[in-house]
Amino acid sequence: MRRIIHLQVPEAGRDDPRKLNLFPGRALSEREFELLQAYVDDRVAPLVRLLPAGIVSGLQLQISGGGSATRLRVQPGQAVGGGGRLVRLFYPLETDWPALAEQAERDADSPLLDGIYFLTLRASVQEIDPATELQPATRREVDPLRDRRLETVIIPGLQRVSVNSRWLAMRQAEIANRVCVEFLTRSPFEATAGAVPLGLVKVVARRPEWIDAVAGRYLAEDDAAYRTLLAHTATVWQRLLRDNPRVQALLEGSSTQRPDLAELLGIPYLPAAGPLPQFLVQDPAGNPPRLVFAARDLGIDLIPVPASTVQGIIAEELPRGTIDLIHARHERIRLLLAIPDLEFRHDLLDLPPRDLELERQLFLRYNQAAHDWSDWRSQWQQLFGRLSADALRAAQAPALVAAPLAPDAYRDQLVAERRRALPDDDLPLPEPWLSHVQAPYRGQAVPPAPDLSSDGLLHQRAALQGQISALEGELAESFALLNEVGDYLGLQRQQLDALTLSFSALAGGVSGDGSGLKLMRWAQSGALTPDLTNSVQSTAGGK
Repeated sequence: MRRIIHLQVPEAGRDDPRKLNLFPGRALSEREFELLQAYVDDRVAPLVRLLPAGIVSGLQLQISGGGSATRLRVQPGQAVGGGGRLVRLFYPLETDWPALAEQAERDADSPLLDGIYFLTLRASVQEIDPATELQPATRREVDPLRDRRLETVIIPGLQRVSVNSRWLAMRQAEIANRVCVEFLTRSPFEATAGAVPLGLVKVVARRPEWIDAVAGRYLAEDDAAYRTLLAHTATVWQRLLRDNPRVQALLEGSSTQRPDLAELLGIPYLPAAGPLPQFLVQDPAGNPPRLVFAARDLGIDLIPVPASTVQGIIAEELPRGTIDLIHARHERIRLLLAIPDLEFRHDLLDLPPRDLELERQLFLRYNQAAHDWSDWRSQWQQLFGRLSADALRAAQAPALVAAPLAPDAYRDQLVAERRRALPDDDLPLPEPWLSHVQAPYRGQAVPPAPDLSSDGLLHQRAALQGQISALEGELAESFALLNEVGDYLGLQRQQLDALTLSFSALAGGVSGDGSGLKLMRWAQSGALTPDLTNSVQSTAGGK
């Protein structure tokens, strides 16, 4: 039996100087080792860029001392910086503030200004024990065959966030809160430097005023910026419960003035979701539940949820944004009561108790509105009463408004609509409709009825104008008749004067000069009064 062995035709391999052909006995020089490391870095870099930037594990920041004597200690850990650069710390890193400030000034090539900074870590390749420090022809180092050594070192630094003087005047919690909100829309990682933020520092006069190890710590996970805001808010809650005497007074009931949420916390923004301390809501089963803060610009709902779903709700709702507490945007928030799963029911708060105080307030508002409407309707009647439609349009009269519906009638209407909405007429009414049917709230005050019998002022004016027009017409007719009678009398007197002249001429007398006509004209405006005395004397003399 013949066996045939087929050999593959030799082919030229890829000439890649980055991948060394290592074999036993070959010396691995420093240059070749650098090529080998560069090859590994090139293969790993595409994989690292797929990871989110941030702290993977460890790198906790510990602070001791204060001012220029501040010392920082970073625990071992791993992180991914901007541009996919790896930052790996295998041993604790300790440094003091003067060295950190000098390093930051060298990196920025400028003096350290007053402002807000990120405390960062970055990886850099530097030469350790350079040959320039050694004298020629000397072998004092540990390895006499070593010419130089390159090491990947981890360097702390400062990354400027803001030098705004308005921010520098704020308190620590508010500054950190605003920084967290600022970096919700932009990345805190610089691709050129590849640094990873570990904390937040406020620098004044080249010294650290405070260092926050929570507000500037971003983890390598989705929605890291929102989780940083949530973590800082949680520290604010803890500090509030521990150090604020005002909260203790609110819990003990010795303070009756409730501040708003922004004043109570000292921060302007809250994350869209997150755990809240239990002291915010006192007596959640009360009517109504009591809040330790005044919800002036917030709409608040109280909803029970199973305790096992809380973390899922927070993870889903957290990236929605922030809750603005200072710009009066009338945000609506929901306070979720975590109920143990075995005790949770879907209708736990679906049956609200009847609020008699609210009904009393509504009835008082209705009573006031009814009185106001009655007064307005009476005034409308006094002004526009009994006018025609055309006259109302000409006077631009306001339209009539129906009387407000009484609370009892409106409540009965709502109950009837709810009853019609039930799938079966035999089903009992749910709460709170059932309580309204069994014990309705009946108010005692009855609004007065408006006076609708009087004539309006405009109608009276129109009637008077008609009467005045009729009187003016009658006067005009009377004056015309008087003028005609006067003219007729003047013609008669003229005719009498003409006859007098004619008789005078017939008798041979002297004709008149027309003074008789003038006398007739005067007689129209004059009055003749007989002298009875002379008449009596003449009669007596005659006898």
